[in-house]
Amino acid sequence: LCILGNIPQLGSWDTKNPKLLDNADFPIWNAGITMPGRSVIEYKYGLFDSHKGEVIELEAGSNRTVSTFSLQDVDLAVITDANFRRSGSMWKGAGIALPVFSIRTSSSFGVGSFSDLHALIDWVQAIGMMMVQILPVNDTMATKSWLDSSPYSAISVFALHPLYLDLTLMPGFDSIDQELYHQKQVALNALSALDYEMVLHSKMSFARQIFTAQKQQLKKDGDFVKFREEHIGWLNAYVSFCVLRDRFNSPNFNNWNNFDRYSQAIYDELSNDPDYSAEIRFYEFLQFHLDNQFRRVRSYAREMGVVLKGDIAIGVLPYSADAWANPDLFYLDRQAGAPPDPFSSSGQNWGLPPYNWDAMARDGYQWWQDRLRHFARYFDAYRIDHILGFFRLWQIPSNQVQGLLGFFSPAIPVTRSEFITREITFDAERFCEPFITEASFESLPAEDAAILKQKFFKKPRGNFFQFKSQYNSQKKITAFFKKDNHAISRKFEIFLLQLHTEVLFIKELANGEVVFHPRINLQHTQSFKALDQATQRKLVDLHNDYFYHRQEEHWRELGLLKLPVIKAASDMLMCGEDLGMIPKCVPEVMQQLDILTLEIERMSKRPETEFVQPQDVPYFSVGSTSSHDMLPLRAWWNSLGDDTRNLYYRDQLWQEGLPPETYSSDLARMIIEKHLDWPCMWMVFPIQDIFALHEQLRVSDPLDERINVPGDTNHYWQYRIPVNIEKLNDFEEFNTLLDFLVKKYRSFEGTSTYS
Repeated sequence: LCILGNIPQLGSWDTKNPKLLDNADFPIWNAGITMPGRSVIEYKYGLFDSHKGEVIELEAGSNRTVSTFSLQDVDLAVITDANFRRSGSMWKGAGIALPVFSIRTSSSFGVGSFSDLHALIDWVQAIGMMMVQILPVNDTMATKSWLDSSPYSAISVFALHPLYLDLTLMPGFDSIDQELYHQKQVALNALSALDYEMVLHSKMSFARQIFTAQKQQLKKDGDFVKFREEHIGWLNAYVSFCVLRDRFNSPNFNNWNNFDRYSQAIYDELSNDPDYSAEIRFYEFLQFHLDNQFRRVRSYAREMGVVLKGDIAIGVLPYSADAWANPDLFYLDRQAGAPPDPFSSSGQNWGLPPYNWDAMARDGYQWWQDRLRHFARYFDAYRIDHILGFFRLWQIPSNQVQGLLGFFSPAIPVTRSEFITREITFDAERFCEPFITEASFESLPAEDAAILKQKFFKKPRGNFFQFKSQYNSQKKITAFFKKDNHAISRKFEIFLLQLHTEVLFIKELANGEVVFHPRINLQHTQSFKALDQATQRKLVDLHNDYFYHRQEEHWRELGLLKLPVIKAASDMLMCGEDLGMIPKCVPEVMQQLDILTLEIERMSKRPETEFVQPQDVPYFSVGSTSSHDMLPLRAWWNSLGDDTRNLYYRDQLWQEGLPPETYSSDLARMIIEKHLDWPCMWMVFPIQDIFALHEQLRVSDPLDERINVPGDTNHYWQYRIPVNIEKLNDFEEFNTLLDFLVKKYRSFEGTSTYS
């Protein structure tokens, strides 16, 4: 980078003699010049090619200016992050997003495998697209049931999921019962959705048979031995975890007797124990072949000019190989989640332990560096899930369930002295305990209200009800309703959980002091509405200061400590999922570090607009029509009320008349084209939103296309596309249309902003 201007110190507009900027403090560029007194300098930033020895591009737009009124020459320091304006044709790429488990091919086994990505890459390349984006593919086998179906609940951030193994590519496949394999394959492929348990059980059973036939040759397999040696840093703990999980029939290592904390001695003991050594080799064998198959995919994608983009989940399971081997890196007695948003009104509780960032910092975030370097074996780009967590995380007390009862960590909390300073009369019981009165039960029939009062509450104290001790947290409520031996309907569970959210502040013990965090959106509670107006105003001011102002600089510093280290760990393109309640510092830090943002039309980052506007989309971003946590476009359109549908049709699509009530192919094309025209570097479409362009590629019920329901920790992730990938080649008109649209919007003209 350089500066060219109208004074000799800036080259006098001579393209061979600009003032070069120094990037020793990257991402900040700086230089120093002596500026003539009483002068107006005109200048522009430029790109200088050191090989050609000249400026090859000056930024677009009018000249920048800087003035001085001093009679003397002035030493001027140029320290800049002043958006370089680049004009002309801006490159853009498009891609497809879907989970690997959703892929369907003629050789599938009831689930997509790594090798099935080859067919997807072929189709993506044929329609002019250049990226395949997938969800996390790490091993999630905690219980070996469908409860493990979420790809965001990893038992290892390094190990790959055996679910994605292609058994037919493994040496020794011919040793299994081919007829039985084919029968199961046909039955599982005929299912409209993934049967997680049946697929996993069948694959693991066949894999064990293949291993039995091959295990004697493993000792002589140089590639296998090399793989074990190269990955000893994580592999030994992972395979030991798997063996002990199976032995104790539980991932809870606290119940593993003397094996509750990993050590190399545990791996050595299991490896030398005749009862477990074969199991150790079996899990190493699986990871060896998974790694081989996935790296072949990465190589093939590169040959085809297609970028493979992965997903870095923000957390790991509390009972995981990572937590077992490195417990100091996690707060295992806490749980992380997300605050409420338009798609999850009660917030999210992921049940994942927050990171102990202080402990991670002691060795330069080595665990993260190792994770990213390992990830780079398979991907050229990645999406950081919930990048906000690198600034602050939403932490939920261990005895609560819903994200509504969470608070930011780290955060500058409210102390008792601050209540005094703000002239708020603080009553811990009134502000921190659920506010429940007779009015709280008015929505229920009198008979139901009487039953709940008798079962769950103490005798009223004045006008107020208090939960009995055995029900005084959300977790105790959910535990009660998990039992089947009571007569109270489960429909009351949500009602009782809601009563627990009727608090104004959440208590925390920090450094020996009790501090307080405002409950998010406390102004919507009945507890708040029962206060006098003066107190309400003071609490709203405190609430807004906590959530939108006081934390910003603290969080900025924390983000700048972690993210540069993580980014520098690999050469992959780093993209951040920055949706939700975004602190002001987040987009600034992401711009400073050249981390691509995520832009989804339904999640505007400006409060004054319901939908993202094209002019607000930065070039360094990934655009998308929806995400795995949202309703795909068809189901979303059907869910809209008439007013919103009419407004979107008129103001976002610029159409006259009434919009179609159902999501037609013509409407799908309008929305796809609208997004392809966005000025972002990448536009990545969930495959369901692309299939909506063709009637024969739609499933009958749009809701069946949904991948996940955020906030539901027991959601079954089982969506599979309705047609084999190879069959997509038969839809010539559909493919021709996609190829035309992608190439039509391959670049855009005009001025875009670079950091």
